[in-house]
Amino acid sequence: MTNVKFGTTVSAVLECLDFAESDLTDDERHNSRKALEHYKAAVAQTIREVFDEADVPGPAAPEPVPCTRCGAILEGERRFCTVCGMPQKKEAPGDSLERMLAKDAGTTPDDPRFKAVVARIREEQPEAWDALVQKIATATAAPKPKEAEPAKS
Repeated sequence: MTNVKFGTTVSAVLECLDFAESDLTDDERHNSRKALEHYKAAVAQTIREVFDEADVPGPAAPEPVPCTRCGAILEGERRFCTVCGMPQKKEAPGDSLERMLAKDAGTTPDDPRFKAVVARIREEQPEAWDALVQKIATATAAPKPKEAEPAKS
């Protein structure tokens, strides 16, 4: 259901009624029933317009991107994590996970059937998906263990 502020609706209706008086024909000015019908139609149209404007979806908020090392949520399009200082790659961990899953499934991330399955998983099990993305992000960003140096004699 659309959430419309009452004050917005009242303001629009009052503005409509103010301007509607000048729109009355001579017949409507002399016949109150016709004038009332004119006002009712104008008010109904104004209320529809208020709700139509409220139904227009705003821009979707971008999905928060976690740091590939520590998992902190990155602010904006930062190139470095503000918590651990790790440089960030352009590919988001979720995209990386989708690419790896597609490879394991023997398909491509662009395959419509694969996209549908991933979308369903993300919708039905968002916590599990986020946890998996986090594990992949931290695993790929973890420093690789250094090879043991040969003992000096």
